[in-house]
Amino acid sequence: MNQKDSSNTTSKFRLATSALISFEGVLVLSGGAFLIVESFISEAKNPDALLVEILFAILAGLGLLFAAQGIKRKKRYGYSPALLANFIAFAVSFYLREADRILLANLLALISTVAVVSIILLSRPTSKD
Repeated sequence: MNQKDSSNTTSKFRLATSALISFEGVLVLSGGAFLIVESFISEAKNPDALLVEILFAILAGLGLLFAAQGIKRKKRYGYSPALLANFIAFAVSFYLREADRILLANLLALISTVAVVSIILLSRPTSKD
């Protein structure tokens, strides 16, 4: 494999990783939108906590989208927030498993593991970067 093929493969891998992080951001934003809609159609037991969850979902989703753009543009600022979010997602998967949401827990664990490994592989130093 020559230098150009290696660079092309890395570029495709970077785009795939960026797309995965963007997908996660859209999922988190969708969760926030769901909470907003749910707050209008049902009675909230604790509206303050609901408001904080909605704000967190919006900020986290936008943060993941921002991180994905950073990864796509080869900027280092995209790695740390994406790693942190995926470590948290991996921990959440254990709570989902305890709540008997096995399929969702396994899916979340798989996505977060793939994202973490991808980010780590992209962040290792190379002679070109």
